Amino acid sequence: AEFIGRQAILSVVIGTFSSGAAAVALCDDGKGDGGEDDIMKKLKSMIPSSDGDGGFDVNSMVDKVATEVGSKVAEAIETGVPTQLSYGFMSGFCSGYALKKVGKAAAVVLGVGFMALQTLSYSGYVDVDHGKLKKDIEGMMDLNKDGKVDKDDLDKASENILEVLQFGLPAGAGFGAGFVFGLKQG
Repeated sequence: AEFIGRQAILSVVIGTFSSGAAAVALCDDGKGDGGEDDIMKKLKSMIPSSDGDGGFDVNSMVDKVATEVGSKVAEAIETGVPTQLSYGFMSGFCSGYALKKVGKAAAVVLGVGFMALQTLSYSGYVDVDHGKLKKDIEGMMDLNKDGKVDKDDLDKASENILEVLQFGLPAGAGFGAGFVFGLKQG
């Protein structure tokens, strides 16, 4: 245990001195006079500066970036794209949100209606032909008329709804994105 302790102390001492020497070797030529081999001077001379002395001029860089961003924003506003996107997106969001809320309300109404129908059937007031009811409902939901209700019918319904809601809008992509977002939020 004593040997391991000595070895650990020796490793720390050697590591400290060797990293200090490496730092001097990387940043200075070892003479301490800041000669030609001084890495820091080389790095400073490689970075452009407006004052000509080398070094990083933050103010000029910020001015360049702000000018570039400002010109791009002005170009975008002149084309009218941001207003079309925001109008389309907001219209889509509101439509998607409302559709989801109406869908939930319709599910509640249909669910309560089914429970009432089943209660009336159980009590003997009505006879329900569930086979015919199933066939009629599946016929309405089978939009591609392939004889089964599946994901393709859902995709077809989505396409039909978006086609109607996007009709005549200047920014259909914004509407579509907003519609999906509204459905998720509703």
